[in-house]
Amino acid sequence: MAIYNPVFPKPLPPNDKEAQVARKSSKALASFASTNTDVCFRAKLEGSEEVDIALPPSAIRLLLGVLEEIGRGNSVTLIPTEAELTTQQAADITRVSRPFFIRLLEEGRLPYRMVGAHRRVLYRDVVRFIQEEEARRVKVMEELVAETERLGLYE
Repeated sequence: MAIYNPVFPKPLPPNDKEAQVARKSSKALASFASTNTDVCFRAKLEGSEEVDIALPPSAIRLLLGVLEEIGRGNSVTLIPTEAELTTQQAADITRVSRPFFIRLLEEGRLPYRMVGAHRRVLYRDVVRFIQEEEARRVKVMEELVAETERLGLYE
């Protein structure tokens, strides 16, 4: 079962029963994913009263994604875009070493703030950095392919 912790939770993998329930639920929820209106659900725990729950479209899409991942047996972690990360957490997300990540900060490649002697980075800035790096890599690869074709080396 996925547990929400805005700091940086330890992912808990779903068991087989949870994955099965998630797959079934995601199939049922999929028909609501493209709606632009709130979706109402009726929830009931065994031995308790029913409760109506309304979810906005953005929550439906998020919930569908969570259920699909759990249905595949994957752990899920929700991180608010405005969450502040330590340099180690940000390095883990970007899949680089902490010293390398700190060098990126010091070079001005990502904004950060100091909290005492420690650097903090917004999750949204880490995501933006990852997207920009991926776009840069794609551009370089396209340039390499074009140069290879220009030289007649591409078969």
